This record gives sequence, C-alpha cells and structure tokens, in this order.
Amino acid sequence: MKKNKRYVSLKLSVFIILFSTSCTKDFEEINTNEYIFNEASPSALFTGVVKNTLDLVGGTMNDQLYNTYASFYGGKGGQFNRYFYTEQALDQYWKKFYVNILKNNQDIIDSYSGDSNYSNRVSIAKIWKSYVYSILVSTFGPVPYQEALQGENAATYDSEEFIYTDILAELKTAFENIDVSGDTLAQDPIFDGDLNKWKKFANSLRLKIALRISEGFKVLARQHGSDAMANEADLIGSNAENVVMKWGVEQENWSFNYSRYIFIEANDDVVPYMNLHFLLNLKTYKDPRLFKLVEPSNDPITLTDVVFRSGSTTEQITVEYELPYFGRPLGGNAGVEGWDLNQNDNILNGLANRRFSRPKLDVFMAQDMGYNVITYAEINFIKAEAKEKGWGGSKSTEQYYYDGIEASFQQYGATGVAEYKNRDGIQWETSSVGDRGLFGLVTSGISNNALDKITRQRWLASYNQGHDIWCMQKRTRALPLIDQFAPDGATGLDYAPLPERMVYPPLSEGGLNNAAYQDAILNMGGNTLYNTLQMNKSEDYSPVQWETLVPELNQDFGTHFYGDSEDDLIAQGIDYTII
Repeated sequence: MKKNKRYVSLKLSVFIILFSTSCTKDFEEINTNEYIFNEASPSALFTGVVKNTLDLVGGTMNDQLYNTYASFYGGKGGQFNRYFYTEQALDQYWKKFYVNILKNNQDIIDSYSGDSNYSNRVSIAKIWKSYVYSILVSTFGPVPYQEALQGENAATYDSEEFIYTDILAELKTAFENIDVSGDTLAQDPIFDGDLNKWKKFANSLRLKIALRISEGFKVLARQHGSDAMANEADLIGSNAENVVMKWGVEQENWSFNYSRYIFIEANDDVVPYMNLHFLLNLKTYKDPRLFKLVEPSNDPITLTDVVFRSGSTTEQITVEYELPYFGRPLGGNAGVEGWDLNQNDNILNGLANRRFSRPKLDVFMAQDMGYNVITYAEINFIKAEAKEKGWGGSKSTEQYYYDGIEASFQQYGATGVAEYKNRDGIQWETSSVGDRGLFGLVTSGISNNALDKITRQRWLASYNQGHDIWCMQKRTRALPLIDQFAPDGATGLDYAPLPERMVYPPLSEGGLNNAAYQDAILNMGGNTLYNTLQMNKSEDYSPVQWETLVPELNQDFGTHFYGDSEDDLIAQGIDYTII
C-alpha cells in the first residue's frame, strides 16, 4: 500500500509539473505560477521535484555531458560529448532547472515556512534547493539566485561566492533545525521518512561543497568544512545511509538509460561505452570492481601477449587469447595532427563500436537504477582530503582512504579488498608505474602523493557520478586523462581540453533576461566553455600541448589482463594459443 501511494503521488506531481511547464512563456511566468500549486501537498510537490532532478541531473545531463567530462564514457557521439553544445538543449536544461525543479521546490518553502507544523519539510526543501544550486553554479558559474524564484521580470546573476555562502549557510541551518521527532514527508522518495538521514545528508553535502570550493574560496571552505568535520558523527556513516535517487519499474518512471538505450535500440555511435583510461585503471591493479562495473564485450578482440611459460619465471612465450574487457578512447582512434601514427599498429583501429565494453547493464541500464548523490565511499575520500587540509577528523588520512576503498567494495559486492589494498600504488605510501594509455602519453601509475591516491580512488568509486568527478578534476587537475582528440568542428581545434564550465543558454536568457545575461557574460569575460570558474584550479595549471609530445601505440590496456604467466591463464580457464 505504501508503495502504491508513492506511485500515485509521483504521477500527480509529474502531471502538475508538466502542466506548469506548458504554461511558461517568459521569465516572469517561470517564477510565479500563482495558483497552480495551491492544492498540492508538500509531499506531492517534493516527489515531483526529486523525479525531475533525477531525470535532468542523473539522466539527460549525466549522459550528455558529465559522464564524458569525468572520463567514464569513451568515444560517445553528439556535440556535448565532443566538447561543444547545442543551444536548444541548453535552453531546455535551464528551463528544467528553474521551472520543473527550483520553482516547484520554492513553492514548498514559500507556502509553509510560517507554519511550525511543516518545519522539517521546509528544511528538507531547503536542503534540496542547496543541492540543485550546487549543481547549477558549478556547471555554469554565476547564475540567477536571489531574484530567480521571487517572480521578478528579470533576474540578476549572483556571484559564485554569494551563492556558495548562502547555500552552505542554508545547509548548516537545516542540519541544526531538523527535529527528528517532528514532521515528515508523507512520501519521502529519498529516505522514506528517516529524518536522521536527512540531517546527515545536509552535513555531508555541506562538507562536499566546502571541499569543491576549497581552491577558489579558501576561507569559506575551511569555515564550513571544519564545522562539518566537527560533527563527524552526523556525516554519512555506512552504505545504508547513501543518498540515492531511484527510478521505477513503471514505464513513466523508467530510467533515462533504460528508455534511451535498452527499450529502444540506439545507434552504436551514441551508446555509452566504458572509457579506455577508466577501465585501464581497474585492469592495472586487478581491481575486482571491474567485473561489477563493466559488461564484457559480446564480440571480444584477440590479443597477442607475452607471458611466462608454465612453471617458469624466466622463459617467456607468445600467446593469443580473447579479451572481452576493453574500453573505448575518448576521441575514438583519433590522434593529433602531426603525430604520423601508423594505425595498422592500433589493435582498436576500425573496430566496430558495438564491440567495446559497456557499463554493467543490470546496474547502469536497469529500469529502476539509482543515481548516487553522495555515498559512504565518497564521503570517506572527502574526509581524507579534509584531514589533509587540517579541517579535523577522528582518523588519519590513510585510514579514511582505506575506509573509502572498503566501502566501495562493499557497495558493489566485490571481494578481495585486502589483496587489492596491498598492491603497489594502492597501498598507502607506495607508488606504481602503471600501464600506458593507448597513445603512451598518460599512464595508470599512481604516485605516493596523498592527493593522487585519494582522487584516483574517488574516481574509481564514483562511476556514473559524472558531475562530481568533473568538479573534482577541475579543482585538482590530478586525474591522468586524455583531452578530446575528436572535438566538434565548431571549436576550430584539433583537440580540446576538458571544459571549464557550460555556457549560458543564449536563446532563453538572451531573449528573456538579456540585460542580466549580458552583464554576467561581461563579468565572466565571455560565454565559452573555457571561461574558468572561481572554484576551478587555475594557478600552476596549463592545458597539455599534445602536438609537442611523442606518442607510441601500444596494447597495455589488455596485456597481462589475466596475469603474467601461462599458469594464470590456465587457472582462470582462459582458452589460449601459443604462437
């Protein structure tokens, strides 16, 4: 019965939101909707808000932008994935953020803030508002904030610092004000009414945002990061407390991925494939999570490898075997002009797209798959960085790091964590050479630097959380990633670095909010993918000049996948041929 009630309210919310969207004509109407929601309860409104957030942030934008920017996807077609954008899509994203999500969420705050019977529900709406704005501002930069949801004809763009200052304060207040014995949502699509988990979400999100802005706003970040760490018992403390938005098995609630790639067979060029360098980092360290995250190819490639003969540690033999796990390079097989590579040496050259490994279907392509907002593994890696920054914490950086790895293994049901933690490069204060990427220009090697280890493991533990890893990379520049070597022709570039931001939508904002839009562009110094946000690391950073490097095609992504010897192949039941 409880499930059925939630299903009914979800349909009601979606219907209301669709109706309100169809009535929107300009910025004033986006921000008023004077009478539409008077009959809707906070629970009905909030369920729809969460569903729309899930569809946009965890679905469309995650697929089109974020997972490529995080190097989770490789070689995916489309302008966004090739580091450009479509104005029409940006316009739709913007409207969904402000109409379907933020305006409807604001109605809860505006309608019930004066009623003590709704105190917790208003705090929950403020937590969600802070979460959504944390996505907006870290994606676009300064955006309409103070005036955006107050029915103004035009809304000025508030600075990054102003927005972060306000949402961090809102999260602190919500954390302190939620009364665990007080009112709850009748249908809570995140925590099923558990107010303790909402408190932990508020505190954990505050710590996460504080770390995200720790390069650009050091004082503000330390203030909130230290305070959140001082309340460490009120941070997410187990995988049972992970913050997850979930789709459903009813057709109207299917996940974006299932609807787009499973229910209707999609073109091979746009289907998500595992990124070669992400998979390389799993393969190098014999990471058992690989088999939980990656779908084997339905048409494996045949790899030539050199291994030790059975029973020997000196005599080597050349063997052939099928390799079912191999990722797709970000730009396909494209290189940089002037490299003069012989593509006959590239085992992936001319390979049909359908042959590359895809994300695990039953995890990342299911009808009712989940999208992780914050996980226990992630919060441990965040605490590890916070400890390094002197923000406090009851454990050492090393212990938080290991706790994060163990939590990630538990989350995916992977075994062998003890052996994994003892591998060179993974073990604290050790380093590894790693394997080379396809062009031999970046490797999966890990230094003994704390930040290198923490960011690498957070990347591996956060698959499909594209926005979070994109922000982490912009802040640290620590992940060993390749630029887009097949960018959209509109950029005029032979290769394109990771975008620093997404541009403001020129259609809706240029037409409906033009004065504020032009001021924002002036303050940003332009409206391009490469106007650096204040939260991004800009000191001591310059994009790689790939044309100055000397590439070398190799097969490190697959060699020794099953081990270094013939005995390893035999032990794992691999069919092979000695040549």
